[in-house]
Amino acid sequence: MNQLIKLAWRNIWRKKRRSVITMLSVIFAVVISVNFRSLQWGAYDKMIEAGTKNSGYLQVQSQDYWEDKSINELIEDHVNFRNQISSVPGISSVIPRLQNFSLAASESSSKGALVIGIDPESENQYNELNSRVIKGSYLSENENAVIIAEGLSNYLKLKVNDTLVLVSQGYHASIAAGKYPIKGIVKLPNPQMNRMTAYLPLTTAQAFNGAEGLVNAFMLNVSDRTQVNATQLMLQDQLGPAYAIMRWDEMHPEIQKSINTDTTIATLLLSALYLIVGFGIIGTIVMMALERKREFGMLQAIGLQKSQIQTVILLESLMLGVIGVILAWLIAFPIVNFMHNNPIPLTGEGAKSFEAMGVEPVIQFAIKPHLFALMGLIIFLIMLVASAFPLTMIRKLKMSEVIK
Repeated sequence: MNQLIKLAWRNIWRKKRRSVITMLSVIFAVVISVNFRSLQWGAYDKMIEAGTKNSGYLQVQSQDYWEDKSINELIEDHVNFRNQISSVPGISSVIPRLQNFSLAASESSSKGALVIGIDPESENQYNELNSRVIKGSYLSENENAVIIAEGLSNYLKLKVNDTLVLVSQGYHASIAAGKYPIKGIVKLPNPQMNRMTAYLPLTTAQAFNGAEGLVNAFMLNVSDRTQVNATQLMLQDQLGPAYAIMRWDEMHPEIQKSINTDTTIATLLLSALYLIVGFGIIGTIVMMALERKREFGMLQAIGLQKSQIQTVILLESLMLGVIGVILAWLIAFPIVNFMHNNPIPLTGEGAKSFEAMGVEPVIQFAIKPHLFALMGLIIFLIMLVASAFPLTMIRKLKMSEVIK
């Protein structure tokens, strides 16, 4: 076998120009496709991140909450229930929330705001909210204070230590009203949330809404996003039919629909690319085989079996593919890694289109090892298909006819 490998290696470089052109075709296809899909996956991750930061990958609710999102459809919040949820394999954190739309007002203006009651510690672990405070400081548990988003602060012309007035309809039609000193101002990556959000400590929000010991839902973070479906089923079995367990794609179907549409378009474009490259590779290998018919006959005449000659041809094709794919990976990975670690912020109309979807306006590649493996596998399949003609030709080859 070692001799056949050496023979295949030498045969590749007998026609250096042809081999180099074939490898360049492979490199071009793999580099373009890996970077293109990494760009798309980066956008998908940003879209999913924007959705799950406000809902979690899973969410525990009352059965009737999601349809109307009413402040009256609440569930009890106690330590035993949180422990019951977190005991399910795959769940890494449980984040309680009590949210309600309110009228937020200053002395000179008012605006509709989403007031979210949070457990400061668990919220910070999931959303890193503390790191987004640009003025003032973060909330403490049981504190009678509020932090507001930068956009809401600018609209109401409020700053740290000013007073924010909140008025709303609370639990079971109670009147919810309160005045809270602004402890901090946060800049949220989601532009829509940055214009309308205020955070209260959970106990303060429960008192504001007249809903002591109650929450809208528990947001759940998972250790493996690919196992969300399985985790959902285990959690539903654990909690029973009294609760609804929703996945992120059920809460944000528009995100999943957009990803599916985009993936379909990408598949068609990359299929056309590989079809063009594949025909070029197949044509090159077919020409090579036809030019070497006499050589194949001579090899058979000096004692090589047809199976050995076929092995040499297959090795030549696979070597060209392997070299091309490895070089493509070496070129593509630094580009993907750089664009992943150094996202490009968008401005102008491009930024507005992202903001309209509630997504942070940046271009950031995603590092997905399976993309590199998939594109390499496609090249190997093309090489195998390209080898089919010379392998068939060798099988039918008659030594007496080709060496006359």
